[in-house]
Amino acid sequence: MGEKISGAPLRRDEALAIIVDSLARHGSSPTFEEIGKRLQPPVCKRRAIQIVDQLIERGIIEKVPGAIRALRVRDVAYARQIAAQYARKIGWTVAVPGGDLEQPPEVVMIPASLYTLPSVQLHVLAPFEHLPDPD
Repeated sequence: MGEKISGAPLRRDEALAIIVDSLARHGSSPTFEEIGKRLQPPVCKRRAIQIVDQLIERGIIEKVPGAIRALRVRDVAYARQIAAQYARKIGWTVAVPGGDLEQPPEVVMIPASLYTLPSVQLHVLAPFEHLPDPD
């Protein structure tokens, strides 16, 4: 089931990170359209369905028959690993449950007068011990 990823994240790993993020934040899986829009670069709903089908074939997630927004993570350890790897690849610092924050590889102090803080709220990928049961 679990494969190591190297280089650019695979689309299915990126989609898995999006699904895990939605389950952890909202308690429900995203729609195929939402998955497609959040992938970088975005893809159509049909391609998002194909990517999710790849995850289902690999046994990483499952789809509850007849339910809307009902994707469940079957391999939580692999999902956690992929989500952390994906977060690192896009430049996030990852908190290990029960551990310390990873330190960035190189810390450069920039005087406050040379930068401005972002005016938008940054996304946070919440760590999870288990996924909420949608039933």
